Amino acid sequence: MKFCNWMGLQDPCMESQPPEARDYFLACYAVSLIQGHTIKGKYVKHSTLKAYMKEALGTFDDRGISPKSDQNFTKIVTTAHRKYESVPKRRRMVTDGMMAWLIKEADKSPPDSEIRAIVDWIVIGRNTGYRSSEWCQSSKGDYARIQNWPGRPSLAATRSDFTFLGSGERRLTHTHELTPARATHLTCLWRSQKNGDNGQEVTFAGDPRNPKYCIVEAGLRVYHRSRRLGTANHEPMAVYASMGKTHRITARRVTWLLREAAHHVLGLERSSPEITMWSTHSIRVTAANLLHRMRLSDSYIMKRLRWNSPAFLMYLRNTIHAADAHTKAINIKLSQADLELASYRSPEPHEQITQSAQAA
Repeated sequence: MKFCNWMGLQDPCMESQPPEARDYFLACYAVSLIQGHTIKGKYVKHSTLKAYMKEALGTFDDRGISPKSDQNFTKIVTTAHRKYESVPKRRRMVTDGMMAWLIKEADKSPPDSEIRAIVDWIVIGRNTGYRSSEWCQSSKGDYARIQNWPGRPSLAATRSDFTFLGSGERRLTHTHELTPARATHLTCLWRSQKNGDNGQEVTFAGDPRNPKYCIVEAGLRVYHRSRRLGTANHEPMAVYASMGKTHRITARRVTWLLREAAHHVLGLERSSPEITMWSTHSIRVTAANLLHRMRLSDSYIMKRLRWNSPAFLMYLRNTIHAADAHTKAINIKLSQADLELASYRSPEPHEQITQSAQAA
């Protein structure tokens, strides 16, 4: 066993050692597996870890040696791994560089292509914090439905869930009005939500200065694309065309595209365990991080991104923006010149007193 060589052991069952030593050895083995020291060099899921540990324990059982101890180091490690994995969707955000790469790549493809359709939804998602089930599917053909509702309607967004507003908040009800020149805002409706707040509506403003990142323009493209490709009003809008056929966007393909962006922009190998930290849920993680980066309040983020609690705090990742803000925060000076140059906040009362004393 390679791990035994690392530990300098001749006998992996450590028959001459007390149970505590065997338990500690197994715990170290579990940690090495969690860290990706496997045949394929990848992180293992908890179910896989349990299988590895079962085989290892079988080696002890075959020789009638107990690896159990009062400390139970192995259980501590495996339980921690299970709890870590059970935290919903631990994912990294889509960085600014990744987003720029995605938009650049999408621009190379036809309007109804898969990549153009996916990137439009990523633009929408980084504003709205869409959950993957609220827009994409698990297969290209069928789509998820709200099972306990009459008629079992689509769970994902349909055209009726998008309302475009023009100047003066006037609803644009005719197709010919739905243009970037007329539409200024997009109101999204969530008929059914994970948090139970069904029927919630949130309005988002367009960004004409940055059209490629504008949620209104992305929403218009999604809306019109779904009509061109023959999607019915009650069916999900997240569709694209390939080989003359209409397909639904799948979570698997979104995940693949985000990991391609991470590969090209962040220099990660496609086989790297770290690259698995991007998936469809990264889009919701990104939405939370973008608002937090602008120092918007917790209550504002909860309201805009549809959380009923501060649970979104778990999504605030160790980003480059957090690192920059950290450095800026701990290097605030008290001289007026420094405050004018670098401060991002008004001086606190005690700082004002200090500054007044320095000026005197």
